[in-house]
Amino acid sequence: VPKGHMRSPAKPQVVFAVEVHTDLIARELGIDSYQFRQMNLLRDGDASPVGHVWQDIRAEETLRRAAETIGWQGVRPHPNPLPEGEGTDSEEKLTGRGLAITDLSQGVGRFAAKISMNSSGRPTLRMAFWDTGTGSHTVLRQMVAQELSVPVDEVDIELLDTSEMPFSSGSGGTRVTYTAGQSVVGAARELRRKLIREAAPLLDTPEEDVTLQSGRVVVGPSPLRPAYYRTINIGEVVAHVGDGTIEAEYEFASEPPDMTSFCAQAAEVEVDPETGQVTVKRFVTAHDVGAILNPLMHQGQVEGGVIQGLGYALMEELLTEDGQISTLSFGDYKIPTSADIPELVTVLVEGNNGPAPYRSKGIGESANIPVAAAIANAVTDAIGTPVTSLPLTAEKVLRAIRAGA
Repeated sequence: VPKGHMRSPAKPQVVFAVEVHTDLIARELGIDSYQFRQMNLLRDGDASPVGHVWQDIRAEETLRRAAETIGWQGVRPHPNPLPEGEGTDSEEKLTGRGLAITDLSQGVGRFAAKISMNSSGRPTLRMAFWDTGTGSHTVLRQMVAQELSVPVDEVDIELLDTSEMPFSSGSGGTRVTYTAGQSVVGAARELRRKLIREAAPLLDTPEEDVTLQSGRVVVGPSPLRPAYYRTINIGEVVAHVGDGTIEAEYEFASEPPDMTSFCAQAAEVEVDPETGQVTVKRFVTAHDVGAILNPLMHQGQVEGGVIQGLGYALMEELLTEDGQISTLSFGDYKIPTSADIPELVTVLVEGNNGPAPYRSKGIGESANIPVAAAIANAVTDAIGTPVTSLPLTAEKVLRAIRAGA
């Protein structure tokens, strides 16, 4: 099968096994699955199962917010609970709710960025790094704009190969904002320092009095010179440089951060006992986030991840016969359409800390990891018998119903 970029490869599979198993243990012990998770969550000072010790662990709050929003029994209910029988043809439909939680820390890598500016005053960001559809180039241009005090639409980006740029690790592992962002911010700040150094003699002032504001180099009033104010266009400063260009370059190799980010999800499902058909009625995804750099793209990543996880949970299946792929087309390999999407509720557990630039955290991969486990646990809650393989087809669920009858 041809390969390409994939959101959080292998993680949904592992978390499905762990979180479904967690529910089975809780059921065997007669403990509510939410309370059982709260008893076993990581907290500040704890080490993860593989020895990581993170700062600012927010697992408890993230799980609680997901449970509250779905209306988990014993936790503050959802403000708009789903009335019994709503949207169904029969009052005999079985209903259930399920939870799952995971964490995802930022991945490591190496990135390089070059930023140049000519007398037009428009910066150009150069990288050997492709945007895989996540909007990363937009966020990186935002960083340049923030540091150089210019509008985002005036920041150009040019993609180069490794004959002209140092090697960059590329997309993957939730490392782009964390690592590529550091290289871009580093290059932008170095360019800003060069601009200020060139501008100070033109404005007849010390470098420490110079700032960038709205595309201009400004010397504002200070305690020692309260009446002094001068300004010059950034492009005019660059024009005074020898070849009319200012350039800065920065390379950054990241190390594993000292914090992670949690995602807790809750599903509410209906199961038709006659057919085994599963319908997800409401899905809640709660995320432990830092600063959000682009709210629209952030929410797009959340919803895209949830919908991708929905397909993995309910319908996507790659079949083989005698070592050959027998799922030959999208006629056989089903993926979610707009008609399959339940009510999606996003809860942002906001904080002011993150390892990426401006105290942000990556969001691209976490939203699809616990989806299948949350839905499977909801189905088990509805029918009273676990279904431990994916996808949760009507045939599998019906067999489980009959086996538990």
